[in-house]
Amino acid sequence: MSDDGAYTLGTDGRSGSAGNIGKALDRVAETTQLDERNVGITLGDGIDPPYPPERLAATSEMNGTHAISLKKKSQREVGFGFEIVSHDRVDDPNQEQKKTAEDFWFGRDTIWKIGPKGTPTASPTEVFEQARQDYRTIGWLAIELLYTADDRLAGLAHMPARTVRVRKDRTDSDRTAGHGFVQKLNGQTRYFAEAGDRTREDVNGNDDSIYVDKETGEVTRDRPENPANEILFVPNPHPNAQYYGIPAWVSEIETIVGDYEARRFNREFFEWDAMGQYFVIVENGELSEGSREDVRNLISGLREKEGRRVAVLDSKKLVDEGHVNPDPNASAADVRIRVEQIQTHSEEDQAFTEYRVRNEHDIAKVHEVPPQLIGVMGDSNRSNIKEAIRDFVREVIRPAQDRFAGRLYRIIHQGILGVDDYTIQFHTQGGENHREETEITQIILDTIGEATTVREAREMFGLEGQPEWMADEIANSYLSELRSQPSAGDALEMALAETEAEAASRARAETRIQNGAVAN
Repeated sequence: MSDDGAYTLGTDGRSGSAGNIGKALDRVAETTQLDERNVGITLGDGIDPPYPPERLAATSEMNGTHAISLKKKSQREVGFGFEIVSHDRVDDPNQEQKKTAEDFWFGRDTIWKIGPKGTPTASPTEVFEQARQDYRTIGWLAIELLYTADDRLAGLAHMPARTVRVRKDRTDSDRTAGHGFVQKLNGQTRYFAEAGDRTREDVNGNDDSIYVDKETGEVTRDRPENPANEILFVPNPHPNAQYYGIPAWVSEIETIVGDYEARRFNREFFEWDAMGQYFVIVENGELSEGSREDVRNLISGLREKEGRRVAVLDSKKLVDEGHVNPDPNASAADVRIRVEQIQTHSEEDQAFTEYRVRNEHDIAKVHEVPPQLIGVMGDSNRSNIKEAIRDFVREVIRPAQDRFAGRLYRIIHQGILGVDDYTIQFHTQGGENHREETEITQIILDTIGEATTVREAREMFGLEGQPEWMADEIANSYLSELRSQPSAGDALEMALAETEAEAASRARAETRIQNGAVAN
């Protein structure tokens, strides 16, 4: 605690109102990463982040609105899977490059892990979802790149981001970053290189590879005997953080802590059968030490028993039996015992209803999550629910997906796989939601169908505007102009069936990926 009474939260000594979380939280190939069950918090070779990440992670156990908001955002960003698509700046993509990308992301030999050696095999979606939850919870994510003995990328593994630190520069200040990352747990240390180090090239296209020894941390141009795996490290940008990120929800730490304290107060109040705190006052005398404990046990017993009980404290009898020692200048008749309540509870003290509703609103607001997604319906109806979720996807989810996909394209596709023509595109919704959106679009087409071309109608359904089998004449025709082709209604039904088939195919593909990984 600082001199002004504020609890310090940051490891760099910063204190203030946000520091109150410290008080509340006191209540509450083969991967080369270490087992996080033996986490240590001292990282001598790593730069300290702005806030202790293990405490930030623990807040999700304090507040349900906060926890489900983190889950919903990470799930919406990457949890519905992805597909390989041609880069929008490439006119004639190379099909061999597409096969290279598909072999890595969907091949049965690729390794996907969500923990250290010995943890179950996972899928790419699980790895990404765990990583994005770290990104939203503590401010950065860490994905380990697994390599074979011949420096071929073999797969990806999620690393608990709270156990990873940016390395210090051993020859400079403790606040200057070195090369790579460090994970130090229970006295054991592992070093990691930066993503793409093994395949680096200089501006002239010449080999410029860098290796890090996983045991000593030495950075070298020559391949060491024990080369470290690499880490894809993505911070959540914040103006107050240089090497790490800070999640936006930190601005509502006090709200999360306040809501936790309100729930704790209510729980304890009713655990004690709505009985407040009391003073037992003895006038002109003093309870013996044994009698003090007896009185405490008496009141505790009244609270724990079902039904109401009445305690009678007879001062004369207590004096006669030696439980109370009268003052030297007083007689036994002068001894008085009275019980006074320390505090009273009004309806406002006990309810906290409005306070908790405001907290829930503020926490959801800082996460930018529509209240309907976390179960707060209010006066919502079908129309404004859909509009709120669409705005959330368009303004929050899609930009985050594009940034993450762009980083994966730059580092993994271009830097490691040598794939320039294809990138990945994350889906924004599952099969059921896709059908629902399709039905909404069908209603729209029923209204404006005469002024809509086949290409435009397909794009409204979320399909490719003009597939290979469709002639230009058909794609550019208005629905009302179709003569020998199927009627507008039949065309819509065909599009709906195609949408459902595509969603089912995606689901089957994901199942095949997981089954193949398990079999492997």
